[in-house]
Amino acid sequence: MTRLFAIALLLAIATFAGDTVRPGLEPLETSYYIDNETEEKLVEALKQPLLDGLDVEAALQDWFDGRLLHTQNKKKEAEELWQKALGKLKDLKPLPIPEWGPIPEAKFTMLQRFRLPEYPDVLLVVVQWEVDKLKQYGILMVPINTPKGTEYPLILYCHGAAAGIPLSYFYGWLADLAMQGYVVIGPAMRGEPLFQSPIRINGEILSCEGEIENLDGEVNDCLSMINAAWKLPFVRKNEFAMVGHSFGAGAGLLAAARANEHAKAVVSYDAWLVNPQRYYWDRMARGANNWLSWADFCNQPVKNQLQGLMTRSIVHNAHKLKCPLLFFIGGAYEGSVFHKSHDDLHKNLKKHNIPYTYEIIEGGGHNFVLYTEYEESKKAFKIQTEFLKKHYPPYKPKAER
Repeated sequence: MTRLFAIALLLAIATFAGDTVRPGLEPLETSYYIDNETEEKLVEALKQPLLDGLDVEAALQDWFDGRLLHTQNKKKEAEELWQKALGKLKDLKPLPIPEWGPIPEAKFTMLQRFRLPEYPDVLLVVVQWEVDKLKQYGILMVPINTPKGTEYPLILYCHGAAAGIPLSYFYGWLADLAMQGYVVIGPAMRGEPLFQSPIRINGEILSCEGEIENLDGEVNDCLSMINAAWKLPFVRKNEFAMVGHSFGAGAGLLAAARANEHAKAVVSYDAWLVNPQRYYWDRMARGANNWLSWADFCNQPVKNQLQGLMTRSIVHNAHKLKCPLLFFIGGAYEGSVFHKSHDDLHKNLKKHNIPYTYEIIEGGGHNFVLYTEYEESKKAFKIQTEFLKKHYPPYKPKAER
């Protein structure tokens, strides 16, 4: 299996939110080049305005309408419309930055507790809460024998792949964080099963209500779980750090931006959809398909699409990040839309004088962090531990301080 195919396989799970395709886009599912010169010129002309967050609604509507005509064998009419659209890319105005609501309120219901044989000092609890009228599930990891009155710093873990928490082979990494002196929470996020493996909780296979929304509603899932955790007596109030991978890192970055000063540190591994405009344009240009539900996303009014891209874009909301940032990315697939999107983000972070650290892990694939026994992940974990120790240190008893 090639590394790029492995990425596509992961995102096939992570990005599917529906089974509709906007009429006119059907050929793009299997096409890897543009076979019409006029369309190619328009797609290329749309690239920079899209990446810059400008309002290209009129020209983009013409592209969609031309695509429909083209599939109806009305190629001359399609070319005329695309040519016309080229004239609509002048004097463009910026799209509005989305206004986000407050952190949603929530409260946990404890469902089942587990002792971990390899980590006897850590308790794992499956929890339930509600947000946006949807029942959600997740995990809570707590150090056992917590002294009375102790408040642990909180880490939000956001998993990748949008297919449930990878507890069966990744729980040790999370338990290590708890043993260091953190409370760790991890939402499964809407539309997903609780775990990637079929683990029964009180006799049931649990799945979160709702549908996968590709970094829209998932941000509320993360923030509401944080709010519920703050209500626990052994958790520090009004602060947290985020550690996330791929799909989850994308959602977690947005959660940190929306939480503003409450976010104290961010660790991101190979974040997905960092700049959704770039992923979106890549599909228009017949590039690598790293957003498999893109044609479904496009099956809504163009105005809503553009607003949706801005809502999901940490690049265009970078100025709202107020904490130390550590980004990891595997070096084995350099040149991909993942790397280019990170470059876009770092450019905007520099523009707003927001400090960050960027670590390219040589030889690492998109999922290198999941293979905890490999040297690539061991190197990253060491850097992460020092980063958190400096910017969001674990709880230590008085005798150890």
